[in-house]
Amino acid sequence: MKLLSTIFAVLVLASIAPAQNASSTKALPLSTKSARVRQLLDQAWDLDLDQVEQAKAIEVMRQVVKLDPKFAMGHIILSQISLDPAEQVREQKKAHATRKHASQAEQLVIDWFQDAADHKLIPAITSMNEVLSQYPNDRWVVFLANWWLMDQTQYERAAEVFENSGLTDSPGLMNNAAYTFAHMRKFEKAFALMDKYVAALPKDANPQDSYAEILRLAGHYNEAIEHYRVALAINPEFYSSAFGIADTYLLMGDEPRARKEYEMAFKKFASLPELHRIYWKTREATTFVYEGDLTAADRAFQSVADYAHERSLSQVEADTYRQMAMYQPQANKALALLTKAEEALHEGKNASSTGIQQQFAQLLRERVELALRTNDRKAADSALAQLADLSQSSDDKIIESAYHGAVGAVLSSEHKNMEAISHLEEDADNPRSLKRLATAYQRAGPDRACFPQVLGEPVVQHQHESRIDEAVKTVQFSPRTQRPLCALDG
Repeated sequence: MKLLSTIFAVLVLASIAPAQNASSTKALPLSTKSARVRQLLDQAWDLDLDQVEQAKAIEVMRQVVKLDPKFAMGHIILSQISLDPAEQVREQKKAHATRKHASQAEQLVIDWFQDAADHKLIPAITSMNEVLSQYPNDRWVVFLANWWLMDQTQYERAAEVFENSGLTDSPGLMNNAAYTFAHMRKFEKAFALMDKYVAALPKDANPQDSYAEILRLAGHYNEAIEHYRVALAINPEFYSSAFGIADTYLLMGDEPRARKEYEMAFKKFASLPELHRIYWKTREATTFVYEGDLTAADRAFQSVADYAHERSLSQVEADTYRQMAMYQPQANKALALLTKAEEALHEGKNASSTGIQQQFAQLLRERVELALRTNDRKAADSALAQLADLSQSSDDKIIESAYHGAVGAVLSSEHKNMEAISHLEEDADNPRSLKRLATAYQRAGPDRACFPQVLGEPVVQHQHESRIDEAVKTVQFSPRTQRPLCALDG
């Protein structure tokens, strides 16, 4: 797509600039005059990045914007680390409203995230590139850039930001970069950073928790559980490790054990941040899908949808109905659920323009899948045409991936293997596309038998290979953002 080519060019050109300025050690000038606010920012960094005590970090940032309500950068940071979608949207608006009080460099950061929220990704990247070229070593700039690029699935650029920062000994940034390399399936680099992270903070729980999650991404489930238990031994209140154990049993195919772990975790940790509660309630609902108990699954997913509706979380509600549609054996029920998803999304409450458009792309992709299942080529073509228009007018990698996955699905159904491969390879984070890609390579003959090496690590040869059919039935939210996250990704 033309716009995605433009965005790729902008990112490639930008990868040179930070390296040219790598000798710079300037810190981003912050406009707040309050010494107390600056102390709290340091505290928030330690809590959010190094220790990943997200709920505590969020409370600290709430103190920051209360003490200095005109501190636009404080509002930006809170909007990015918050686990409440309503707060994310509200704080982004406050950052834009207080922009005039910010330094010129802070204004670049505000413009970057405002354009991103408005789904103007090329201007957003331009602002990001500019602030990175000026402040390549500022910890907040590096963190925000790495995290945002990860959210846009621009993993290579995210890795470059970290490696060019000169901050490679920062525990929190090491942690984030390890996830970046894991998503790139460069697990040797990811594990090396995890070893450094654990050594830097041996008495903290999160290094063990992160190590567990990356082991799980690599398919090493038993080792992952061991690290989760070490994290809980260090800090029994580190709830993400308790839920991480449940998630791992789910991927191992032990649904009863997973459900037991979820129940124990929810009982022990009754008060969770909004997105974390939704995230793990959705995972808990998934156990019923894997077991084939679709009545229980419907009850559990509907409870999540109702919870989201009561709290005016339109994007979450829409995606929950989309997930329900994915496993329905009856096409008419699946279609009705997709309609409910679109109705919820159109309400647009507590969701950014970017989030709404990305979710709409996922719904269109699901309509294509459903139409293929029912041999309704007219409906497939209609949904695909809408998705093509959305992709053509967008510079969004997530929308682009949905488009390629849908086109690849159609071509795969027609046994047009070589054409399907070129599209499916552009949607390689989606397990359905991975499964179709494997099939397309097998059909294409021995010259294409190298599929497991195409993406780096042998992603379909892990012990969860037999569960790909089940794993594709549900897509989860990232617990920190609202971007859909495949169940296989942990």
